[in-house]
Amino acid sequence: MTPITIELAGSEHLSAIPAIELAASAMFPEADLPVENRFLVIEDELLQEAQSDARLWVALTDDRTPVGFAMADIVDGGAHLDEMDVMPDFGRQGIGTRLVHTLIDWARSGDYPVLTLITFRHLPWNAPFYEKLGFAAMASSEPGEELAILLQAESEAGIDVHKRVCMKLDLTKERGQAWAQQG
Repeated sequence: MTPITIELAGSEHLSAIPAIELAASAMFPEADLPVENRFLVIEDELLQEAQSDARLWVALTDDRTPVGFAMADIVDGGAHLDEMDVMPDFGRQGIGTRLVHTLIDWARSGDYPVLTLITFRHLPWNAPFYEKLGFAAMASSEPGEELAILLQAESEAGIDVHKRVCMKLDLTKERGQAWAQQG
């Protein structure tokens, strides 16, 4: 297993992110990710904005090659995992888990009440993966206006939103439990 470090992305890492996205999207069945969506990557401007706002992390090999990334945003007043991808050759090594934990730490340090995401409910490296990390599916009435807009945009892009699920990690509950344990 290759040693991996997770750190905030520098501008020198941005050019590697589209290749990571494209490699990861190839893992999805066409029924879930239509062909016309397989070649879409995060716009350069959005990557630069996330990088300059310290909302973009990369997973680096010991020779500093990016092999994964996670990008966060603020949605409905909470932290939101906007995108996370790992190169398939580096899958199943805990990199995704480490990236998610990095985002959880970031969300906690920013005092956000929740960390949300949208993912496929039926793919093992999607909803079941996040459930293992403490995320729970949101009831259909739970997503706020901004999260609902993101889901609608996916629908308009041709993704079957009936296969998608909004999930959240309640950071206030965990914070309260940690404080109770300290007292």
